[in-house]
Amino acid sequence: MSKRRTPVARGAGPSPMLYRRTLIREMGLTAGAVLTVLIAIALVILFIRLLGDVARGELANEAVFAFLGFSLLYFLPVLLTIALFAGVLLPLSRMWRDSEMVIWLNAGLSLTQWLRPVLSFALPLSLLILLLTVVINPWMQNKRSEYRQDLRSRAEASVITPGLFAESSAGQRVYYVESLNPLTGTVRNVFMQSRIDGQLGLVVAREGSQSQLPDGSRYLVFKDGRRYEGVPGQLDYRIVQFERYWMRLDPAPSGGKETNIRQLRIGKLFRDDSPQARAELLWRFGVPLSALILAVMAIPLSFVNTRARGSYGLGIALLLYFVYNNLLSLSQAWVAQGKLNPWVGMVAAHLLMLIAAFALFQWRTRQHTGRRRS
Repeated sequence: MSKRRTPVARGAGPSPMLYRRTLIREMGLTAGAVLTVLIAIALVILFIRLLGDVARGELANEAVFAFLGFSLLYFLPVLLTIALFAGVLLPLSRMWRDSEMVIWLNAGLSLTQWLRPVLSFALPLSLLILLLTVVINPWMQNKRSEYRQDLRSRAEASVITPGLFAESSAGQRVYYVESLNPLTGTVRNVFMQSRIDGQLGLVVAREGSQSQLPDGSRYLVFKDGRRYEGVPGQLDYRIVQFERYWMRLDPAPSGGKETNIRQLRIGKLFRDDSPQARAELLWRFGVPLSALILAVMAIPLSFVNTRARGSYGLGIALLLYFVYNNLLSLSQAWVAQGKLNPWVGMVAAHLLMLIAAFALFQWRTRQHTGRRRS
């Protein structure tokens, strides 16, 4: 009795879902690891920079972590772009080194068929970057400006520190308090020197506190003290003894509300015909588009020749990323300066990289086809 053989279809390719699930999972893990490392490095660098601002007196102590979050959110689109690029490049390079890619290609899977899993992974991240650059970052810039204005308005009162002489932001007052009750906010044994229009004023009081009226204005209220007024070098000083003395804490001059092109919403940018607005649009839409193009370019760039002692693929990929990023920055600067047409600036860098990606795909495909024939 002869055994019946089940016919096998020749040329049947590998299961498409198998390599897609495997690749997407590995790309997600790699991108997450790279993003974690990049965020950690960025936090350390930004924290050191903010501590320098605090040491120079340009930033209040309590604002360090708030500005750390603002700065990280601003740089997050670039960090996500790098993580996406590395998340596609590194797993594919490992597959080339382990000869997995050669097996898949010899099984009938072409290089262009890797576009589908890569795009399935890269498109959601590119949309997230688009959301950050178009919606979240402008909102964050407005909140950062409002917070900075609030810090400036509170700067006059925040300089009062027990046991230390402190100067106001405008340089018109010097404060010294002996002690501070953190529960009530009352200070004891207060000394204040003010110089307004060349006239010197000294206030010495037993205690003082800060008071805020319903209209939002803040005052320093001194109790049981004396005020000395006069012109330095002259003897006609006036001495005033008081039970309660009110001094208004005027907000620090800020020159009005800060306005920046980065704070404008996308609708206002579209209605604005200025070169600066066009340059900002170029950047907001250019970063997520560059992330998507870089993810596609990572497929041919991931090639590793296992027979050679070394591979220059990662170096070339890093060089292309910096070239791409610099082209975007240069296009934005030229559009803002009116040296480049906005439409040319919006498409030139991306079109150039798309042509480079197409050329790389063609080169790798012909290279693999030649090896199979040989």
